[in-house]
Amino acid sequence: MLVFAVISIVKTPPEPLLGLRYRIIDEAVDTWEGNDVFQIFSRHRYSFYQTTGETPETLLDILRQIGNNVFQNDTGRPYKLSPRNRVMLFMLWLRSYPCYHMLTLIFDVSVTTIHDEINRCIPVFYQHFHHLVHWPSLNEWTAKMGNWEKLPMAVGAIDGTSTEIYRPLVEPQELYYSGHRHFHCVHTQVVIDNLGKICYIDAGFLGHQNDAQQFAMMRSIGRNAELDFPEGIVLLADKIYPKRYPLMTPYTRQQIQRKPDNLKRRCRKINNLIKEYRVTVEHSIGELKNYRVMGSDIRGENFVIYIVNICAAFVCRRNDLFR
Repeated sequence: MLVFAVISIVKTPPEPLLGLRYRIIDEAVDTWEGNDVFQIFSRHRYSFYQTTGETPETLLDILRQIGNNVFQNDTGRPYKLSPRNRVMLFMLWLRSYPCYHMLTLIFDVSVTTIHDEINRCIPVFYQHFHHLVHWPSLNEWTAKMGNWEKLPMAVGAIDGTSTEIYRPLVEPQELYYSGHRHFHCVHTQVVIDNLGKICYIDAGFLGHQNDAQQFAMMRSIGRNAELDFPEGIVLLADKIYPKRYPLMTPYTRQQIQRKPDNLKRRCRKINNLIKEYRVTVEHSIGELKNYRVMGSDIRGENFVIYIVNICAAFVCRRNDLFR
């Protein structure tokens, strides 16, 4: 009996008992050589732009701003990808959000390498580009008055967006579940000026919180507050936000009904103007979600804050470069 037990342990189990991966590779060893994807893709400039959000020249400019020294070998083994291909890998992941196995086939490196490279790039890109999203000065805010002619005191708008995440395995998952969205997510508050440029972004709010609760937890906006904002001008917001300075929200149906007849029409007109101008912030959020990593399931809510800030920084950068 002991002999048969030893034989059953040493002998390879029948083929049906093997995992799918081992049955497919049939004892072959995967070899990864690494492709120069940048050189291949740069021949097709428009497809390059669509998949990465950059041209070959602007992507190389990103590499120059980061510097080759941040891609020093810290693993003790040679890298399969050159620095420009590592930057392209990360930009391709942000913009198109393909699965790791798709990136493995494109770059001819292992899934583990893809995972390590992306996780290594996230803090590097955040450190070098998050400053592109900055809060304007008092004079800059005041200079924006009048860009919206029918609401000259409105210099910008605020709104929220959601980024879906996988169900948390460690933290209480009910905190991240949005009853309105019907999925687990992390919320982000976005402030834009009346030209559509993102001026401030605050990510990481729990999924069960609404926009009003998120606004209460944000850095305060106002005169001599954390985010200094002039008096006499306002930011447009949705009905759920508190109706107080510096926000201007639409009148509710009950508020309009309590108004005298000669003011009801004026209130409805103001509501229509707020709705018309707030489209600008929706368009800015749409540009943010052109980076498909923002609109897809992200595994690990801890990375969302960094990823959202990186995407917002590249939206501002693209607006300066291509407009």
